[in-house]
Amino acid sequence: MQNVRMRFKKLMPNIRDGFGVMILFLVVLALASVATAQTYIVTDLGVLAGDSASEGFAVNSSGQVAGCADTSTGVAPCSGSSPGHAFLWTSGTMQDLGVLDGGTFSIPNYVSDSGEVTGESLDSAGNYLPFLWTESTGMIPLPTLPGATYGIAGAITSHGVITGSSNSGADPSVIVPIAWIKSGNTYKIKRLPSLPGATVTLCCYVNDNNEGAGLVIFNTGNFHGFLVKATGVKDLGTLPGGTLSNAQGINSAGVIAGYSNSSTSGSNFLTVAWDPSGKIHNLGTLPGGTTSGGYYINDSNQIVGFSSTATSASDATIWTQKGGMQDLNNLIPPNSGWVLVLAIWINNSGQITGYGTINGEDHAFLLTPP
Repeated sequence: MQNVRMRFKKLMPNIRDGFGVMILFLVVLALASVATAQTYIVTDLGVLAGDSASEGFAVNSSGQVAGCADTSTGVAPCSGSSPGHAFLWTSGTMQDLGVLDGGTFSIPNYVSDSGEVTGESLDSAGNYLPFLWTESTGMIPLPTLPGATYGIAGAITSHGVITGSSNSGADPSVIVPIAWIKSGNTYKIKRLPSLPGATVTLCCYVNDNNEGAGLVIFNTGNFHGFLVKATGVKDLGTLPGGTLSNAQGINSAGVIAGYSNSSTSGSNFLTVAWDPSGKIHNLGTLPGGTTSGGYYINDSNQIVGFSSTATSASDATIWTQKGGMQDLNNLIPPNSGWVLVLAIWINNSGQITGYGTINGEDHAFLLTPP
């Protein structure tokens, strides 16, 4: 079973390939957004000792980056093709977070403002299992459903609840959403609701109102983004005529970022946002591009992700209400040597992490606005 970030990537067929016609729509969201007419400072986060590639997956409010480093070449970093370890980067220092039980691979999904990291690790038995890492405990496994061979830990809410997913020995092919609730020095596991017909539910990126956005795969093979909150679970649907969508981030106002196909885009995905009423908006692509995807969204409604262009299969992007979709390669110092490929996370200060190429290698980056 693939890790959650791999799954989100691989569910987007050929995201680095070129496709058809450019579509660009600007949408007015609920909150005012910050323009991106600025040049970011680019920081190369480097790699762990012995590795050649890295990717940043999440950045907290103080600029700590959780990511993964491995020895991959020719494929996206930390896609599972090579052994790799999760790391926490803090002010120029990259700390190896290790693996569970003698395994060979770990990958993070979230870093809290207190520096706690959640994710999943391949153990010595070949199972992907959820972990929590803290400075005091190191990497520890989180409980799973009985007999589980797969589990992920997604986000940590403002109340300390961890969200994620797990299968069980009863039916290993079915993956359900769960939450871990701290009780003393341990975590108790609780199943969360999903949608009818779901076989896989990957949960969840959560805001301070305990609203979660994630991905559900139905028994038909189609997949949709979903929203879960105290009142229940909602299928977010797709663009008109589409069959596939994914929700990859939610901000404090309940605006959700992700991607969807449509009747006009065919198999190509387009960056979308769902406003708090649940209406989906097409945010399009960069000029000349035909496919794009939105990843995380901050409280200023800035959405980061990627888009193809007329000359590139994938450029890292940022979307804002005022600026529309912009290529982050045009917002960094010229002649920096960087080609920014994918932007995954943006915090409320506007710092962005993802990966790009520098000196012929794929490295995690941190972009910091002036």
